[in-house]
Amino acid sequence: TPGVFQYTEPVLFEGDVVYFKGDAEGHRFDVIIFATGYDTNLQYLDPDCLIETDVIPRPLYKFAINPKYPTMAIFNQCVFIAPFPFCEYQALYFRQILLGEIKLDSYEERLEEARNLVKRKPDLHLKYQYGLHLEQFEYNKDLADMCGILLELENDMEALSRLYDSVGKDRGVNPSTYRNKEYKYEGESGDYKMIEDWNLLETRI
Repeated sequence: TPGVFQYTEPVLFEGDVVYFKGDAEGHRFDVIIFATGYDTNLQYLDPDCLIETDVIPRPLYKFAINPKYPTMAIFNQCVFIAPFPFCEYQALYFRQILLGEIKLDSYEERLEEARNLVKRKPDLHLKYQYGLHLEQFEYNKDLADMCGILLELENDMEALSRLYDSVGKDRGVNPSTYRNKEYKYEGESGDYKMIEDWNLLETRI
């Protein structure tokens, strides 16, 4: 992709100049994306970022944005979610912030909301405070609304919610085979229907 570059880990930031491991020359970028995969250890962040990195990164406004420095985002930190659509809506929302298309609340309001997100379930351990389950779909819809995105299907999120719940139950019963099923949205019924079960195919073979 033009204008997109992949480097090793950064070792030094000086303003908008970044120095990468094994590279003595500094580089200038508009945006840096840390693609850490499933490694959520963020203890490399400087304390000046004002993000606590033990257990879960916090505080995060809208589960993603640094309240103090809203041009810094940490995606996909929630648990019990469908990560790919979840991360996509977060990225779209963050993009609108960077473009100045979304007017944010004041820093004090962002910080208060972010702090409240880690108090949602006082009876649970800190690492589960970002657990969303079926709440993720309303969250996705809220971000889409703020971005001015009109979902193609009026009941898209409701149907996804039902599918997620159904697949979750299937996972509990069939943890090794639940992925081997394909679903398709049916406009007439307003729901997702299973159109292929590869487990049956393997049984026949």
